Amino acid sequence: MSGEILDSNIVERLAAGVVIAATLDTKQKEVDLLLEAFDRYGLGFILIDCGVLGSSQLKPDISAGQIAALGGSSIDNLRGQRDREFTLRTMIAGLSICLDALVSHDLVRGFFAMGGGTNTALASAAFARLPYGLPKLLVATTVSGDMSRIVDAKDVVLIHSVVDILGTGQYLRSLLDRSAAVMKALVTEAGAQRASSTKNCVGITAFGSTTGAANTAFERFQSMGYEALVFHARGSGGRAAETFIRDGRIDLMLDLTTTEISDEIVGGLLSAGPTRLDAAVEKAIPQVILPGATDMVNFGPMETVPTKFQGRQFIRHTPNSTLMRTTAEEAAKVARFIAEKLGRTTAPAAVIVPTRGFSAYDMAGAPFFDPVADQAFIDEFEHALRGDIALIKVDAHINDPEVAELATATLLQLARTNH
Repeated sequence: MSGEILDSNIVERLAAGVVIAATLDTKQKEVDLLLEAFDRYGLGFILIDCGVLGSSQLKPDISAGQIAALGGSSIDNLRGQRDREFTLRTMIAGLSICLDALVSHDLVRGFFAMGGGTNTALASAAFARLPYGLPKLLVATTVSGDMSRIVDAKDVVLIHSVVDILGTGQYLRSLLDRSAAVMKALVTEAGAQRASSTKNCVGITAFGSTTGAANTAFERFQSMGYEALVFHARGSGGRAAETFIRDGRIDLMLDLTTTEISDEIVGGLLSAGPTRLDAAVEKAIPQVILPGATDMVNFGPMETVPTKFQGRQFIRHTPNSTLMRTTAEEAAKVARFIAEKLGRTTAPAAVIVPTRGFSAYDMAGAPFFDPVADQAFIDEFEHALRGDIALIKVDAHINDPEVAELATATLLQLARTNH
């Protein structure tokens, strides 16, 4: 059943357009309004029905029955289900498979969803499947809440509908018209980007406390004719960098700021997960790694810091952000994590360690300056790093210009040896 909608006759009759995934059984009138707005703006679309409660007078390009089949069930079975979670999980699985097929045939120019909780869940699954640069838009009441898990590391536009997506009144007409206008602008710009040439691209990770180094590296790469992408290393940023690498969008990686690994190991809020650093190894791209901001672990307001960390050294960065200094033992674990990941690479790689501090808070006179902890990091690296990977120690602070200049020069040299 999983190949049903991949039938060549179905693919051939579909023209490229914006995918609209909606539950037509409950949102038929509202989707009809949206399609009118799409027509006014000259937007082509592929309408996918994800509703299981009943039929609709709107004829979708891909039916709910086909989506259910892709998800491993049937529409009749789902309509008889009392387990709503199973039903939603099945439709999400089917929509994901469908989107993969449409993307592989270059039929998707954007993705649009609207509604409440169910449609937001469907949209979330779609966001995870669609590549960067492809317009993605969600109009919903849910966007006024915490959307971090829905958006995660994807480039998504969210519009708060304020009122429920229900009915055909003037407010909703205006909202959907404006939303269609936004999608038109996104699709137009994305089309221009698709047609433009791309430079060699380097990824750079950054944090507030490593901004000086990131700026120097960015300017250096730009002057050399590279496209430089800077990722904010706050969990989602690290995951985004990994995804960009896997998608083939990054040719070289300057992992200047590996602070997310400290959060992963110690238990902070800004971990990018245990797969951080895997993508560059898997794609075998040249990389240079530095211990930027690994001297800290990130938490929310001070009162939310777990009690097991009582007595540790903290900085109230903002009212909603608390930083905790890593210990020598934790620093060694971070070094071991990086060394073990880097040890699997088949591409040129190097590690640069600035011995006068790893962040703006870790320097002489600053609150997190701890030469013992930093030395524990260095000692563990010297012990654990694969012998043929260069470990370059620099008598400077990470934000001193010479560190970023050395890092960029080293990465460019590694790139030359990779050809």
